[in-house]
Amino acid sequence: MDKVDILLPIYNSYDDTKNCIESIMKNTVNGTYNLYLLDDNSPEENIKVLTSYYSDRYPFIISVRNKTNLGFPGNVNNGFHISENDVVVLNSDTIVTEGWLNKLIQVATSDEKIAAVNPMSNYGLISGLPTPNNEINDLFENNDIINAFNNNTEIGYVESPLLIGYCMYMKRAVLREIGDFDAETFKRGYGEESDWCMRARQSGYKLVVAKDAFVHHIGGVSFGAEKETLRNQSRAILTERYPTIDEDLKKFLKKNYFKKIRRGMMKELNFLKKQTSIKLKLKMIKHYLNNTGN
Repeated sequence: MDKVDILLPIYNSYDDTKNCIESIMKNTVNGTYNLYLLDDNSPEENIKVLTSYYSDRYPFIISVRNKTNLGFPGNVNNGFHISENDVVVLNSDTIVTEGWLNKLIQVATSDEKIAAVNPMSNYGLISGLPTPNNEINDLFENNDIINAFNNNTEIGYVESPLLIGYCMYMKRAVLREIGDFDAETFKRGYGEESDWCMRARQSGYKLVVAKDAFVHHIGGVSFGAEKETLRNQSRAILTERYPTIDEDLKKFLKKNYFKKIRRGMMKELNFLKKQTSIKLKLKMIKHYLNNTGN
């Protein structure tokens, strides 16, 4: 099989980016990937130093710096055009875990109708652990979540109506057929991956979550204070284009496909003993009952 090209869009955030790169090199089998460091004209000078450091020392790491700021979707599209292989779009505020890429590859290549794959994560409604609530999950240390996940993991995948763009394996054949992200509409970012996912589904492809892969995501670092504004703008666009998108997601979440994994992780993490506010404790109790009941 050809190498997979990991596309790492970068805009400032030196420490997160460095940690992400180091996690890739530590937890990904040599010879199975190329890593493209896609710097979207970061104003922080130390980003250029960082990307050059890695690309100068490792032949499989390629540094690309845009002359002007393209925004997240435009930056990723530039990576799509440079690459000729299957890709993983990976946010720079992530930490990958051992075997993550091989696990995504195994799921992606198991069915020609699979367009894209997410791993499990601490972040996001679709595949969040130990709950779909980021606020609750942030109460636990990353290593504790990963250890609990490794002790309760399952093989296989679950089909999902949408995927989250923090770490998304995307097949080259599907990119050729349905095209890139819609950078013209989602200029700064947020929502472009949902739009792409819906286009893939409309073309008869499947979107899936690999149950045995895990990637930690901090979330929203690149967007900062813009996050909520961008989220609301993209949601309005998506619901206009795809009227069933919200209902599809609600149906998926109601089925709670990851109940067994969540139940095991909650028990291992001593979930209800975690000290927090009354408001968050009530949310924790609700999630605990949803995942430990019949």
